[in-house]
Amino acid sequence: MVGDAADVVGNADDNFWLFNPSTGWDLSHATIPPDSPSSKPPTSKRITLATTTAPITINPEKTALIVIDMQNFFLSPAMGRTRGPGHTAENVLLSMAFPAANEAGIRIIHATWGITDEELAILPPVLFRGFAYRQSPADDSSNEMFTEKRGPIYIGRDMGTVNNDGSSTEAGRMLMRDQWNTALHDRLQKAFDDSQSTAMPQTRFHKNRISGFWAGGSKDLLDHLSQHKITTLMFTGVNTDQCVLASLQDACNLGFDTILLRDGCGTASPDYARQMVEFNARKAWGFVSSCKDLADGVEKAKPSLFRV
Repeated sequence: MVGDAADVVGNADDNFWLFNPSTGWDLSHATIPPDSPSSKPPTSKRITLATTTAPITINPEKTALIVIDMQNFFLSPAMGRTRGPGHTAENVLLSMAFPAANEAGIRIIHATWGITDEELAILPPVLFRGFAYRQSPADDSSNEMFTEKRGPIYIGRDMGTVNNDGSSTEAGRMLMRDQWNTALHDRLQKAFDDSQSTAMPQTRFHKNRISGFWAGGSKDLLDHLSQHKITTLMFTGVNTDQCVLASLQDACNLGFDTILLRDGCGTASPDYARQMVEFNARKAWGFVSSCKDLADGVEKAKPSLFRV
């Protein structure tokens, strides 16, 4: 509840948070007169969840759970992906974040690689380098100079046949739209498909840069968020320090409230890269919470969420 000591933070006329030292940050974007901080809180649905700093309160109807790049290319054993942090994050999403979001009425949105031929023709060279060239030594903490060597495949090239759980599967063209390698990873694809018959189906938008929110390629996603009056975004996916980070930064710069759910993210990078993201996500770009904290917050908020 917002108390007498609440501070108005932001543009008081239309876009502000409230801060109370005893209850934390209110990100619900409620219509409370900024000159009356002692006003009663609004009757809209509200969820409070713990973060690595102060608690935050969000309005689930204005919130979306963003899942970045949870695709076969990054997670399937058929692509040579051994079990790692991304798979752990996938488990947490499916067991905690998705059920909590569904119960609270929080939209689940996937932003994944899916390049068209028109987009391929104007991709900057840095992307071809990033996905085609391999650096050595692999230990990024080494002081040795890196050497680079081009691999056998690159963006847009056909990846041939892969062994997908005992079956031969055409992987398709690397990172291109409507290919097996860019499909959602198996259990996530099932959750997506199952959601299509529900009142709030999951949605998916394609991206053609590291960030899913870059100015030149996110119009459909931004239109969707605007249509549903979404102001708060919770970020998950792979890789924490690359596509998740870039998307969160761009979303923050566009004016969204951004929250990193750290146990819903994974990366194969050195641990200091993850630590840097979490440090700056809570210091400069918003807040760091977790899928568990979201689930706990939804559980505690049930009486108000389901009040008629």
